[in-house]
Amino acid sequence: MPAFLFIALQTVSHLVRSFIVRVTASIMLVMVVTSVANAQKQLILLKRGTVIARFTEGETMKVVLKNKKIIEGVAIRFNDFSINTFNDTIPFESVEKINVKGRRNASTLSKVGTVMMIAGVGYFAIDQINTWFFVDGQSGVDENVVITSVCLVATGAALRFIRSPYQKVRSLSMRTIDSSSRYYRYD
Repeated sequence: MPAFLFIALQTVSHLVRSFIVRVTASIMLVMVVTSVANAQKQLILLKRGTVIARFTEGETMKVVLKNKKIIEGVAIRFNDFSINTFNDTIPFESVEKINVKGRRNASTLSKVGTVMMIAGVGYFAIDQINTWFFVDGQSGVDENVVITSVCLVATGAALRFIRSPYQKVRSLSMRTIDSSSRYYRYD
């Protein structure tokens, strides 16, 4: 193969590779820019600068209004002062409570309840292990240990699981945010 043909093939190969890299980089840049520009708005509940709950467009929302009417629907769009669903437009000022089940962080009482449940089960288990392996002449279950364990587990379960799924919005700030906000979260 002549040298000039070999050099020509290398040059063409290099140009094709650089063209493919540039096209790929351009396509990726366009995709990133359009995804940021068309990011969905989010509705957040703020309490002293902390996000309590976050909703995105397309999620099902359940809202209790000040006239005690319950509205449930898919949020199509969030405006600055209202929520648009398939059937209704809900102004922020008419919302009394909003269903935030599964969206908020565990409270201190919930954490204490979990610890109490673990303590109740652990107390019973440790007493049984102690009775079986280390105490001679004693068998069975100690009634006082059972009462204490059941009380710990029951109280812990009450603290852990008994909680309203609704959050009152009277002391919170409802805000519609877009991708330029510091509270925005990409999911």
